[in-house]
This record gives sequence, structure tokens and C-alpha cells, in this order.
Amino acid sequence: MNRAIIIFYLFIGLLFTNASAQELSGEEIYAKINKAVVTVYTFDANKKILSQGSGVVLNNKGWVVTNYHVFAGADKLVVKHGEKIIEYTNIVGLDVEKDILILKIQDTSFAYIPIGNSDSLKVGQKIYAIGSPMGFENTMTEGIISGLRHYDKDNKNFIQISAAISPGSSGGAVVNTKGHLIAISTLTVTEAQNLNFAIPVNEVLKVYKQDGTKQNELSAALYFYKGVNESEKRNYDASIDNYKKAIAINPEYAEAYNNLGAAYHEKGDYETAIYYLKQAIAVNPEYADAYYNLGLAYGKKGDYETAIYYLKQAIAVNPEYADAYYNLGLAYGKKGDYEKEINYYKQAIAVNPEYAKAYYNLGAAYHEKGDYETAIY
Repeated sequence: MNRAIIIFYLFIGLLFTNASAQELSGEEIYAKINKAVVTVYTFDANKKILSQGSGVVLNNKGWVVTNYHVFAGADKLVVKHGEKIIEYTNIVGLDVEKDILILKIQDTSFAYIPIGNSDSLKVGQKIYAIGSPMGFENTMTEGIISGLRHYDKDNKNFIQISAAISPGSSGGAVVNTKGHLIAISTLTVTEAQNLNFAIPVNEVLKVYKQDGTKQNELSAALYFYKGVNESEKRNYDASIDNYKKAIAINPEYAEAYNNLGAAYHEKGDYETAIYYLKQAIAVNPEYADAYYNLGLAYGKKGDYETAIYYLKQAIAVNPEYADAYYNLGLAYGKKGDYEKEINYYKQAIAVNPEYAKAYYNLGAAYHEKGDYETAIY
């Protein structure tokens, strides 16, 4: 055989050998990444555990990534691995909307995971997830990439995985068969079977490479999520106080103005709600939720023409806003314009075919028109 051909085949053989050598077994993966995955605990002002999640050590400087929702509303956070319990010293990066938080711990002795490239992932690719579901430290599961999802409405990317995750896994590592970090676990749909999602590592890298998080943005975000937590408990006075603190620190915080308006709406103070919702729109003229909430507030005041105007603005920003269509139907119904009421209920149903209230009110609108056959249908 020609010497050049022999060398060529030897070279190709080496290439395939090296490629396969990079593939690690499950045991090797665990040994490689175990010490770089930590458990995260957060505490409230009374030192009671608020939440438990997972985290991944990114470098030898003690930077740890987790989900922001693990930390939201907390007064204290610690990371744990085995017998080690370490408090974070400061936060070096965050993206609240994409649920990413990077914090720094004092201990720099942890191993860290090599960072991969989530743009090159393919459906069907084998992966492993490691985290602390329900506090069971560094549990590892195996699976594949089930889907690559992009949601235009929120400009978010997710990796759908079949590897099992549970509450407490949030912020844990998802790695490829080379042991490279490709994502962090973020949520599981409890109503479904094995429907799990992770945030691509390239989204994490955008936060990782930030020049540094402005302290005012961080402090404002902490108050904002304390406000969210209080609103969920219907403690609207406390939520209002926290939203105002967020705005005092960051006057350009559109979400805080919107939520502040929504809290006043819940208290029945529609004039103040309207004031803050307009502030949200002044900061962000493309804020569909603020337009929608303005529509609701004007509707509560009985000003249906203005309510209709703002609900239509919400739809102009987001044509898939089913609740805005539905509430437009309600507003036109209050005005006695049954044709338009029916039209907007139908549009709500077109966007969301499972919208039970829209079907019900659609039937009621046909009933008001005297079209009983269609109402019955």
C-alpha cells in the first residue's frame, strides 16, 4: 500500500480515537463535576429557610451561578457542599428576566466545570443533570435533549431535557458527555410527565461577561422581588413599600412601576394605580402588561372608552394577548355593543382555545342579542 495512503488512514484513525476518548462514562462525568456543583440555601430576615436550590462553580475565583428565583426575596444565601457551608460575599452578575444570578463566595478551592457551547446542541444528544432535588445533594440523572425552545414574547431560550429534575434542582448543572457545562436546570412542569427545562450556558455567559452589575440595579431587584413575594401573599401594603424602595433606587424600573400600579389596583385605589402604570409606560412605551393593567383600572372606574383604548394598545404591542381581547369584549359588553363584544371574545378564543371564561361570556353575549341557538352552541 502506498506510504501516503497508510499515513492518511493512521491519521483518520487517530482522529476517531481522540474523538471517542473525549466521551466520558456516567461514572467519569460524576467524578469530574461533582465537586463543582453545590447546594444553595436562602433565608429570610428571621433566619428561617426560604428556599433551596443548586449552583455551579464557574471558575477559580469562586463565582457560582444559580437561578435568580432561588434567591428572590431572601436576606441571606449560603452554598453547601458536603461539610462546607459558605456565605456569598457579593453578586457579580444577574439577569432577572432570564432568571440568572452569579454570586461570589470567599472559598476559591472548589473545582469548576469547563464551559461548553449551547449553540451547537442537537435534539437527541445525550446529557447528564446534577443538582440537589429536594435537598438530596448532588443527585445525577441521565437523559437527552428533547427540544430547543425559543419564546419570542419573552425573548427567552430554553433547552428541553428528559433528564429528571425536581424542586431543588434549580441552578444545577446540565453537561454533555465530555463533562462540559451546556445549561443550568431551571424548571420542571409538575402537571406533565418528565417535562423539564434548562437555561443554555451561552445565556449564562452573557451575564458572566458583564463588566459588573451596577449595585443600584441589584438592590432595586432585591426589593422588587420582595414586593412580588408580598403580593403573592396578598400583603399589598408591604408589597407597595418594597416596590417604592426599588423605584427610589432605580427610577427607570418599569416592572416595579407596573407591579406598584397592580398592587394599588388590588387595594381598590384606581387613581393611584393609573398614575404608576402610566409611569411604567413612560419608562417603557412597549410594555404590554402596563397597557393591559391600565385598561383594567379604567374599566373599574367605569371609563370604558379609555379602557378600550389601553387594551387595544396592549394588543398592538402583543397581538397574542388573549386576556386583553377578553377584557375588550367585557368593555364593549358594558357599552352594549354586542357585535364587538362577540368579536373580541372570539379573538381571545382564537389565541387561547382553552379560554373557558371567553366561551361562557360569548354564549352570554349571544343570549343578550336574542340568538339563543348560537348561545346554546
